[in-house]
Amino acid sequence: MIAIPWNRQTVPHCVLEITQQCNLSCKACYREKMSHTRSVGQVLADLETIEKNQDVQTVSLAGGEPTLHPDLVEIVDRVHQRGHRVSLVTNGLLLTDDLLARLKTAGLDIVMLHVDEEQSRPDLPENPTIEAINALRKKLSEQVARHGIDAGLCVTIYKEHFGHLQHLIDCITSTPDINFVFATHAAEIPDIVEHSNISAAAPNGGIYRSAPTRNSDVQDFFRSTYGIDCFAYIPPKKPDSNEWPCISYYLPVLHSKTGNKLYTVQSGKADQALIRLSRKLTGRYMYYCPPRRWIIALQLLINGASTGSFFRAFGFVLQSLAPGKRLSAKRLVFENAPVVMEDGTVNCCDFCPNSTARNGKVIPVCLADHLEPIV
Repeated sequence: MIAIPWNRQTVPHCVLEITQQCNLSCKACYREKMSHTRSVGQVLADLETIEKNQDVQTVSLAGGEPTLHPDLVEIVDRVHQRGHRVSLVTNGLLLTDDLLARLKTAGLDIVMLHVDEEQSRPDLPENPTIEAINALRKKLSEQVARHGIDAGLCVTIYKEHFGHLQHLIDCITSTPDINFVFATHAAEIPDIVEHSNISAAAPNGGIYRSAPTRNSDVQDFFRSTYGIDCFAYIPPKKPDSNEWPCISYYLPVLHSKTGNKLYTVQSGKADQALIRLSRKLTGRYMYYCPPRRWIIALQLLINGASTGSFFRAFGFVLQSLAPGKRLSAKRLVFENAPVVMEDGTVNCCDFCPNSTARNGKVIPVCLADHLEPIV
């Protein structure tokens, strides 16, 4: 396991909330449903606020439902022109081939599909099975991939559906076009208390009741099922905490018509060195990178050399060169909500990997409606 070497200044990801309009109802949504939509100028001003505070590499456009924004294509183009990777977080209901083609031309890199349990969707039956949900995830990801855009999933982990985590892993490992998963644990709406230290520098004034599931449950699942621990983690604010608020897994997969082969990876010092090298070469840490077969192969070989499993890695890479084989790598990120500890303090990420801008301040996106309502 390696600690991700970001800090508040160098964290490479942010979220721009371009509209609060939405066309779905989700059980775990923490957002206030309003009709407010940001103009292109306001969105770019928000981005400038974040750029002054962070070395951003990837910008996620979210909402609400961002495909409801009339100027979505222009926003993607403007963000792309500023030198950022662009991600779109959407429920997929309004995705059409025409829109995807225009978004690709504008510079969109990845579509994060929020197709989840506890949603009321017109493209799924009431109380759908996990098989039906995964079928829709695959269908939408294939549509996105046909336009040369990468696909990922945004999911919510509910206590009553925790057993479906294996179904999620099976879905992404059997789908070559899904390469990124961002998962959050369902938490109750936060009670926001008054703290004198609520600011962009100390955004921990919001208190959530403990979520029914946490990242420690996810770690237990991967240890018992795959025999691996998380690849990387973001340290908590409380260094003595046993709970890591943000963890990630790296799962290379070899796809073929006869089946899919999963390669389990444990991180080593060389992997952290590669993360630091990316910043030295580009001036920023990487958050999203396009999936390239040769880069995946190189990472596996370097990892194998540093963890004593080079020949195993070499054999896997060699198999990927055979006709009819396709090598992909799945990155899974699991994030806790801020958790109230027994001593009454709040445990969350030492820095927020999903910050947004509100009223000229940079704050965690999950607390934005409560700490800095749109005015």
